[in-house]
Amino acid sequence: MRIYLASKRRLAVSAVALAVGSALLVPGTAMAAGRHRGGQPTAWTLSGQVTPASLKGGPWTLGQTPATYGSPDAGYCDAAGNVTRNPGTELFQPAYFPNVTGSGQHLRGFFDYRPKDTDEAVLAAKSDDGGKTWTYQGQALESQKGQCPSPALNDDGQGHPTVLHVDGKDLLYTLTRPTADTAGSQLLVHRIGTDASPAADAKNPLAKLPAAQSVGTGAKTTLTAAVTLPAATIAAADTSAFEIPGTVRIQTSAGLQDVRCTDSTDTSFTGCTGGEGTAASGAAAGTYPVVPADTQATTGLISPDGILGVLPGKDGRSVTVLYVEKQLDYFKTADQANACAVPFATLNKIGEGKNKAPYYGNNEDRSTVRSATTRDGIHFTDNGPVNGLGDNESTGATATRFVSPSGTVVKNPDGTLGLFYGAGNCYDGDSDGFHYIGYATSKDGVNWKIVDGFTNPLLSVDTAFPKTSPALYYSGRIYGPRVVLGRDGKTATMVFAGYRTPKPLPNPGTVLGTDPSARYTVGANDLASYRSILTVTLTAK
Repeated sequence: MRIYLASKRRLAVSAVALAVGSALLVPGTAMAAGRHRGGQPTAWTLSGQVTPASLKGGPWTLGQTPATYGSPDAGYCDAAGNVTRNPGTELFQPAYFPNVTGSGQHLRGFFDYRPKDTDEAVLAAKSDDGGKTWTYQGQALESQKGQCPSPALNDDGQGHPTVLHVDGKDLLYTLTRPTADTAGSQLLVHRIGTDASPAADAKNPLAKLPAAQSVGTGAKTTLTAAVTLPAATIAAADTSAFEIPGTVRIQTSAGLQDVRCTDSTDTSFTGCTGGEGTAASGAAAGTYPVVPADTQATTGLISPDGILGVLPGKDGRSVTVLYVEKQLDYFKTADQANACAVPFATLNKIGEGKNKAPYYGNNEDRSTVRSATTRDGIHFTDNGPVNGLGDNESTGATATRFVSPSGTVVKNPDGTLGLFYGAGNCYDGDSDGFHYIGYATSKDGVNWKIVDGFTNPLLSVDTAFPKTSPALYYSGRIYGPRVVLGRDGKTATMVFAGYRTPKPLPNPGTVLGTDPSARYTVGANDLASYRSILTVTLTAK
């Protein structure tokens, strides 16, 4: 079977000039109103050119040095070991999962800032030109603050940010990656206002949150031999619950120390650096907690990977969301029904998969779109799965199997609902739902009908990996559509995220592409391009 490609008509968008970027926070409970004709729900089509967005100020960006596939973190730290900042206006990379609200051309966004294998934070920015250019406002909850890239770091912090207005409060929800999608996992909840000032700060919506806040698995163990830090190898009773590469926290004579290690065996951490002081055999070692101090977690959600959209409230008090449940490694054995069994040779054409049976590292997870209701933003009641947004057990080449978090629900004047979403299939080699951006409609928020799906998407990846802009910014991955309607209700701005290749940083020399006559060889000097923010205009049909 072949990997399905979207029509060239859908993908033919020409290069555009880049441009820089204010809006008040729109409560997550508010539904944008669309228009309809002849009693039919609004349908949408692309009416403008896709524009790679730019960011003025803020943290390090891929383009400022620039980063390449041969040197993917170029310029991240200066010669003195200090983490650098974006000195001007650069492409808005590496950031994704935009959570954008606003009115017309005036937008405010929260973004998942995530340099590969190095750091993660929530970033706030505003735009006054429909998302083409953004002005940095602030960031918070950084996982590896002040750290230069090293093999002992990871980028598993807090991601997939979503802001909701619930019970008079602005709440930021984040995914805690070290334990994400495991049984019993929940989202973290951060209040971005106060009792005295419930709304987010207009200049920096993240100002009231900690600048840095690491999360971990909450693992604990004891040392089995005395150690004086720094030490490359640290003997421990059990390392299995630790995320390595990552941080091990050890109580020494100098206090609680953060030690970063590149690897581990069953009974030792290896490749370790940092820390000081002496710890005796039997001393405690652990990692950062799943839920940091002074932070709350949701209850009632089922292994949430993130919030997809917000449904209209029915009583003026409660908030109902669509969210994505992800069952990590659900498919485990070769004879398990409905598992993805795409051959490694097929997946390898796009740089995905692993040459390891039975599933070759393609789609062992199982995703389900569900809804849940809350009155206080913390305690949710799960309402069960919704219907019609694909089939999470279909193995077809054009079937929608995975839906990603971060989408947009709009409400039409006739009461029907529209959902902009990102989705994928078995042939993408990943369960992140990144193959296409689609649109579905519903009368009740439970039963949905896909209008723009896998075979007729609003936008799609292109596994021939074109080299021309702007298609190259989303030829490998595309997802996270956030839609803000224009004042006339007939036009809309869609902000979304894309990758050049399915994997963020393929090794130089990797040959990719499903077109045997025009394959893409990744060059060491090619500009690294992943987790890019893009925008495009939509028009109601």
